[in-house]
Formats: sequence, structure tokens, C-alpha cells
Amino acid sequence: MKNKIEKRRYPRIPLDWPVVVMTPQGAIMGKTENISVSGLALLLFLETPVIDNEFKITLKSSEGNLMSVNCQKLWSDIINRDRYIDSEIGARFTKISSSDRKTIATLVAAYQ
Repeated sequence: MKNKIEKRRYPRIPLDWPVVVMTPQGAIMGKTENISVSGLALLLFLETPVIDNEFKITLKSSEGNLMSVNCQKLWSDIINRDRYIDSEIGARFTKISSSDRKTIATLVAAYQ
């Protein structure tokens, strides 16, 4: 089997943080599965959020710090995982504070 060549510009790391996405229907709780300095590679929700291409999320770090971030939806999918139906979303950060980006970059560097 050939080695898979990494084509991503920024590496991802696994990260299990709570997230709230703001939708026209209100706030929907979810979690991250992995992250990079450029975006969230995977957001998981137990209910399918109806979100526009551009949306706002709040991340809660393992230290309890809140990060408010604007994102652009890159893809979405609905899958069966265990006995639950999950909604997955990949997103790119469009607006994030420099301190929040630095926090994420530090986590990614420490993981590698």
C-alpha cells in the first residue's frame, strides 16, 4: 500500500471541544473532532443544523475559554454513526482573533 501524501496546507489534530453554532432556528450544540489553524475539519452534531454558507460558532476550550469565530461552510454530510445520525460540517475560519489563532497553533504544534 502506498503512503498517503498529505496535501493539506495546515495539519489537523484531533480535538474534542464543545461548540455552539448559531442558526436561524437558534443555538445548536455540537463538538469538534479535529481542527487546524485554518479551520475546523469536522464538526459533529446530533441534530442537523440548518446553516448558511457563512455562520458563527463559539468554541469552548478544554481550559474553559470561549472563542467566537466566523466560519465558511466547505462541505457537509449526514452519516449514521453507532446508533445516532450525525451531521458533519467542515469549515474554514473567516474571522478569528489573533490570540485564538495563536492558541490553536500552539495546540497543533504541541500535538506534533
